[in-house]
Amino acid sequence: MEKLAQGFACPQIWQSENHESDRRTAPRVTVIIRPGKLIADGREFLCVVRDVSEGGVKVRLFHPLPDHRKLEIEFDNGERYSLRMVWQNGDIAGFHFVDDVDVARLIATHADSHPRRQPRLAVEIEAQLCSSSLRVPVILRDISQRGASIDCPGWLMIDELVRIECDVFPTLHAKVRWRRPPRYGLVFEQTFQLEELARACAEISARA
Repeated sequence: MEKLAQGFACPQIWQSENHESDRRTAPRVTVIIRPGKLIADGREFLCVVRDVSEGGVKVRLFHPLPDHRKLEIEFDNGERYSLRMVWQNGDIAGFHFVDDVDVARLIATHADSHPRRQPRLAVEIEAQLCSSSLRVPVILRDISQRGASIDCPGWLMIDELVRIECDVFPTLHAKVRWRRPPRYGLVFEQTFQLEELARACAEISARA
């Protein structure tokens, strides 16, 4: 799996992946691998942004994208842009921006040193929560590599250790980070690999 790093490297030409892209000569700015999120008709999928230009982006996919009418990309600062797929070669795909994009501002925004929030995928997974005093059904939502939120009918304490069991992920061990009952935020004891989470959530979307 590719190592995730911060910031952007120096401009260069986007290396073509097929004959269609051979005809594209717009200068590229190579992204030093950053996670992103593709939204296809409201369904959310993890990806890794490889590089960006005024014309579009090149990303690494972890699974085939479903058929869709509308496609957007969300960067790790929360900004979204409409896309159209141009080509795909294995797990690498190229997309055009549908609208004009201020790439200089986009790059400057991503090049700063502020910490980024990991992409969170909107999911709705039935699960069981087990703690020292509870065993109750919960709904797992808004999952990232490091944590998730849940809807829980029971009362949980800050820093309480819990176990989440479902048929999608292996058993998740987590600690309660925040609470706004019935919604609670969890931080996982063991971080997901990006590819592992991406494939599992894609399977959830396919079931739906």
